[in-house]
Amino acid sequence: MHTFLAVATTTLLAATSLEPGSRIDAVTVYHSSARVTRVARLELPAGDVQVLLKDLTEQLMDDSLSLEGEGSARVKVFGAAVERVPLEDAADPAARTLEERILTLERQDRALEGQLQSAAARRAFVDSLKAVFSQERTQNLPVRPADPKEWTSMADFVGREYALVQEQVSRTTASREDLARQLRALREELQLLRAKTTRTTKTVAVDLRVERAGTFELAVSYLVPSASWQPVWDARLDAEKATVELGLSGMVTQRTGEDWKDVKLAVSTAQPQRPLYVPELHARYVDRVQPRSIRSKRPQRHDAYAEEEVIVSAPAAPPAEAYAGAAVAADEVYEAEQPAAQLTQRLLSAQFTAARRESIEGAGRPRKAFLAAFPLKGELERRAAPLLDAQTFLTAKVRNESGAPLLPGPVSVYLGDEFLGRTQMPFSPLGDELKLAFGADDRIKVERKLVERKHETAGLFAKEDVYRFRARTTVKNLYPKEATVTLLDQVPVSRDETIQVTVLDGSTPTTSAPDPGEPGVRTHTLTLGPKAEKVVDLVYEVRFPRGQTVTGLE
Repeated sequence: MHTFLAVATTTLLAATSLEPGSRIDAVTVYHSSARVTRVARLELPAGDVQVLLKDLTEQLMDDSLSLEGEGSARVKVFGAAVERVPLEDAADPAARTLEERILTLERQDRALEGQLQSAAARRAFVDSLKAVFSQERTQNLPVRPADPKEWTSMADFVGREYALVQEQVSRTTASREDLARQLRALREELQLLRAKTTRTTKTVAVDLRVERAGTFELAVSYLVPSASWQPVWDARLDAEKATVELGLSGMVTQRTGEDWKDVKLAVSTAQPQRPLYVPELHARYVDRVQPRSIRSKRPQRHDAYAEEEVIVSAPAAPPAEAYAGAAVAADEVYEAEQPAAQLTQRLLSAQFTAARRESIEGAGRPRKAFLAAFPLKGELERRAAPLLDAQTFLTAKVRNESGAPLLPGPVSVYLGDEFLGRTQMPFSPLGDELKLAFGADDRIKVERKLVERKHETAGLFAKEDVYRFRARTTVKNLYPKEATVTLLDQVPVSRDETIQVTVLDGSTPTTSAPDPGEPGVRTHTLTLGPKAEKVVDLVYEVRFPRGQTVTGLE
């Protein structure tokens, strides 16, 4: 391929004008934009030629054009220009058909709504008849004894009317629900159609000088802003082999109005629209504040005694772009033998090129394309914090040896083929350690009980309230093989010098030193044999002056 610099120039005089058809051949999608490459095949005559590529999206960024070409023709490119072309204000026949269908269904819905109102009025009329009948017969009881046949006849009438009303309401409500489903589908179809129908297109005019006639394939690339992609992950744990397979897909969305049909699709972590920034330090001065002289107060100058403030300013760095994850609408069937994308690792970015061509609508409907699978060796860990939750949770710790950074995004978690739920994948550069949660492990039972809570008073002169606690946690391994469990427990932490917390003898020693960032947390790493159990005791006391109110006791 031969690359040409696209520079807008004056249209060549007396040039042959060609208007070939073109197709979108390749697309590279970035975080918030995409580079689209259109291809046109030409038979070029010798001399000056102007090639017009018409009906391009109005979102084409004029200053982003680049040109490439190859073929048997010998060609020089003089430049390219972009022209905005307004379309005639004529409604699309397909859109008109959809609008008429929607209006017809809306009229039917209004008619059904009227039937519901009629049914409600009929019910209200029957209620009023029943009320009048009851009131009249009750008031006339002294002069006219009750007639059982008359009351039975009225009850039968009311029951029949209620049944008819209820049948009409049920039938009409079901019809309205069916109409509502049809209307939603038609409105969505109309919205997608309108999203691809624009009032303006763009034409790219490419000026060529053909020194030797022949065939030529012209590729025009341009940026469009209304496109993006988001990483979507599957994490599958094989507990027997202690491996985690991370499957990466790209969720691509574009609203350019152009359908990308059967294109070579690539997604990139580069951000070409992000402004480039190099931080620079400037001198920062400190100075002694000079005393201000006292002046007489003038009524018209209320700020005469305000203290002068010196502000040292420096150029601010641009805000970092926040990553927005996309929720997956539905789980897709996992295919173990999907072809992997080609990974190109650059200095500052990575690019995945899908193994097969993809088609993506131009109206914003997301398309999920499989990119790669990374099998990683994992280290299983079971963690339990029974003060918060009685369950034990299975996690896998892996190191990113995939050959590419792991991008942030939603991740669907599986244990084998069993779907467990969704979580969020953090950004993990090459070599970084990653921890993934795989849900509760029902075959590790943990039970924590407070077996002793004692209150007494101590001290000869300065009386103190003393609370002693003993908590016992039992961990059972129901697996027919050895299992390791990390158990987390906690003692309260005093924030007042008059309150003292002491861990007493009889407590099971911890297996790791306390973490200053998590005061009061005690960690026990337990290795349990098959069908075995272990007990962890925690004994501590809390002392404070008698009569003082203390919160946070167990």
